[in-house]
Amino acid sequence: MGLNRMFMYKKTDGGGGTETPENVFIMTMGQQGSQYGYSRYNATIGEVEGEVYHDGKTVTLVMLCYYGGWLDFAFKIDGVTSGKYNVTAKVTSVETNESVRVDFSNMQYQSYVPGFYDYTNKGISGFANMFAAKNVGKKYRVEIIFN
Repeated sequence: MGLNRMFMYKKTDGGGGTETPENVFIMTMGQQGSQYGYSRYNATIGEVEGEVYHDGKTVTLVMLCYYGGWLDFAFKIDGVTSGKYNVTAKVTSVETNESVRVDFSNMQYQSYVPGFYDYTNKGISGFANMFAAKNVGKKYRVEIIFN
């Protein structure tokens, strides 16, 4: 199997009777101006919860934002301060199970973030529809698939 699929997870009771998947982020869509998604870089929008690990190290979602026809994506891995990854970002609506995905090849570590960061305007029409004002406050599963 060529994929190092990080998100083969089991469901656990998250307390209050709801099931929360392990090793996946749950993002609450936020908005600042015409920017939608989640960010703790240059803007503080949206919310994220969940514990995610890759190769035994904690992964932190830094940014997954759509604005002006562009999708920005950034994450950190504890203790990793160089290198590059080929990853796929997959976002799935908790409500409708609709999903969109985009590939990032050679995603490099950027010290100014700090973390692995890239952006694209290619193949993201599904993100344009999902990351919109009508979905602010809704919940989404965010998977980072290491290829």
